[in-house]
Amino acid sequence: MQKIRWGIIAPGNIAAKFSAALRQVDDAVLYSVASRDVEKAKCFAAQNGFLHTAESYQDLINDDNVDVIYIASPHNCHAEQSLACLRAGKPVLCEKPMTVNSRQATEVIRVADDNNTFYMEAVWSRFLPVYKRIRQWIDNGDIGDIQLIQASFGFNFPFDPKSRLYDPNLAGGALLDVGIYPITFSQWVMQDQYPASISAVGSLGSTGVDERSAVTLQYDEGQIATLTSTVLADTVYDAWIIGSRGKIKVPMFWCAESAELITGSRADMNVVDSAYLPHQPNGYEAEILEVHRCLAQQELQSPELTWGNSLKVMKIMDEVRDQLGLTFPFENQ
Repeated sequence: MQKIRWGIIAPGNIAAKFSAALRQVDDAVLYSVASRDVEKAKCFAAQNGFLHTAESYQDLINDDNVDVIYIASPHNCHAEQSLACLRAGKPVLCEKPMTVNSRQATEVIRVADDNNTFYMEAVWSRFLPVYKRIRQWIDNGDIGDIQLIQASFGFNFPFDPKSRLYDPNLAGGALLDVGIYPITFSQWVMQDQYPASISAVGSLGSTGVDERSAVTLQYDEGQIATLTSTVLADTVYDAWIIGSRGKIKVPMFWCAESAELITGSRADMNVVDSAYLPHQPNGYEAEILEVHRCLAQQELQSPELTWGNSLKVMKIMDEVRDQLGLTFPFENQ
């Protein structure tokens, strides 16, 4: 089995979780790390078992020993760093959101295509094994015709204007950080069809980023998704797919390990099937394995999360931001 040598741009909390999963994938090699702070990169490499530390991002990109790069930087850096990798012919797995807006996303996709280089957005939830069981229930007609989708993701993060989450210069706010999960879930359930209508309400905080929002998506046959996100409160993390004959409950939908198929009336609901497919070790391994599969098959994009799928989510978030009046300072430069 061919070994895949990974490089990581921007070592931080998410990169550490990603590295923990890498260590459990047999054909993955934790090769190199790059940071704006070389000492931070060296410390991360030592703590997480990487073989090498790059002197700069560009040194990592130019290293022939690196087969694929995982980008874990703040949102505002995703487009620039992805483009630098792709123009050098280096395959990329970029942490969600793939960019800040659909204009940037379109450019990333164009450059990946022009350079015949693999690119995938790291939306790990779409690759979790339990999602395959959920899809089977939907496709088998076990809940009838989909009517409603409900999902919420929020956590109580104390206000700090210097924090990434509240800094508009780093593309902070709830939508791009956690609101992308409910939107992505709805899009996955609806097999990535673009909504017929998008409606959003929310509030911007003192630093100008969105602190909470509610989004309603309506699809071509009338199906409605109600989706909320916030950085001001801990929400209920269960998602629901509600059909004409039953419903599916997905606990902790964004990192799901289980799901329940429920039928019956409101007064007499019955769990008729369930799935429990735990992470091995933390869930990130599923997207890593898909990257390895794509590279082995010389596929430029994953059929499980195509460039078009990611671009649709970015366009939905553009529309939500437009309705909320949310613009980041660097977008006007």
